[in-house]
Amino acid sequence: MWPLLIFDLDGTLIDSAEDISTALNKTLLYYDKPTLPHEVIVAHIGEGLKKLLADFFPEHKNSPPEKYKHIEDRFLQTYEEEMYNTTKPFPGVVEFLNNYPGPKGIVTNKNEDPAKKIVRHLGLDAIPWVGVFGADTLTERKPHPLPLQEMMKRAGRSATTTFMIGDGLPDVKAAQAAGVGAIAVEFGYTKLEILQKYDPVATLQDYAGLHNLVLELINR
Repeated sequence: MWPLLIFDLDGTLIDSAEDISTALNKTLLYYDKPTLPHEVIVAHIGEGLKKLLADFFPEHKNSPPEKYKHIEDRFLQTYEEEMYNTTKPFPGVVEFLNNYPGPKGIVTNKNEDPAKKIVRHLGLDAIPWVGVFGADTLTERKPHPLPLQEMMKRAGRSATTTFMIGDGLPDVKAAQAAGVGAIAVEFGYTKLEILQKYDPVATLQDYAGLHNLVLELINR
């Protein structure tokens, strides 16, 4: 039985950092705040929109909800204009997804609507996904185990026949909480040594090697 592979999106399946960085810097400028280097912003990608904006607008932590909502709406509007500029699948992604015979799902901390729009824009909607879950799809998001548990339920797989593949702390933490093996992505937006603190079962160098890696893991 081929295992269920649950993928993170940004920094795992797709390289979207430049477009996210551009949208955030334009949002910062709109609110008369200085722009930031790309690498500073990239280090904050992966925990969802609310956390991203909270990191760069800390002065609004205790502001009325409508003020924070205004910032969120502004970013989403700007990101909608930017998100197709440079975002693309990582090398080997399409080939792997087309050839892997087991069930596949996406669990991202990006909201469901932009996540599905990007998946569709990149032609990845042709993949027979078990599901594409965003931060707002269920009542909980990563690092809570619920999205992984729901994906396993839909795929008819257990924790022992599931792997979570991701580049962020929410990915490895969610995998640990759900009792599934985490495969830490080496080419994403979080330093590998940080991810390794959560004992992933393997690390992924590139998609060319993922098929053999999965075979190795299920035959251990």
